[in-house]
Amino acid sequence: MAYLLRAGIQAESRRIETRAEFAAALGEPWDIVLSDYHLPGFGGLEALQMLRASGLPLPFILVSGQIGEDTAVEAMRNGASDYLLKANLARLAPAVEHAIAASEAQRARLAADRELQASRKRLSELAQHLQTSVEAERQAIAREIHDDVGGSLTALKFELDWIRRHATTPDVRQRVVMALETVTGAIEASQRIMQNLRPAILEQGLVAALQWMASRFEKRTGIVCEFRTSHERMALRPACRWSPTARRRRR
Repeated sequence: MAYLLRAGIQAESRRIETRAEFAAALGEPWDIVLSDYHLPGFGGLEALQMLRASGLPLPFILVSGQIGEDTAVEAMRNGASDYLLKANLARLAPAVEHAIAASEAQRARLAADRELQASRKRLSELAQHLQTSVEAERQAIAREIHDDVGGSLTALKFELDWIRRHATTPDVRQRVVMALETVTGAIEASQRIMQNLRPAILEQGLVAALQWMASRFEKRTGIVCEFRTSHERMALRPACRWSPTARRRRR
């Protein structure tokens, strides 16, 4: 303690001589552990092992009258912050300050890592929530297009066809035929938009949807497609949404 006081360090210390006392002391808040290599009841390396087994992020400095290089290397490998010879205790105060500063920096890094992991988890949960919300909105829009827009256009097509069949003049009949073509195109466009938003085939599973997609691509392009799968059905989360820009493999 005299070396610490000379360096201007006011410290509260406790002398520990037995294993039981050391284990009890670890339950209290401390900034650093200074351990003699030779203790009456147990050695400094054993004290270091007890400290590391406790999981406490306390710096540990080993002090000895004579310590071999192999012992010093083993202590540092096992987590000791530093080791000092009793003949060179003038270095004790700087070693204590450096060890405490390094320990505080390590705790700050660990706290920052935990906060970063928590932030990443919250971001992942937010992205999952947004993806689920987008999928629900796409499904709702597709349903509205099918039920409202598609139904209205189909009813309008029936009415126009009735007018065509009962029209008495060629001009009216011709205009009705043009209107029917326009309505038919609008129905096909609504069906295409609905399929891009949320194909109804997805309700039968991903495998059925991929088979439908390959068949549709083959009919549209004339390119022969072969679909292979190792699973007849695949259980996916509802958040795994349909993407109309998914890549297609050609052969």
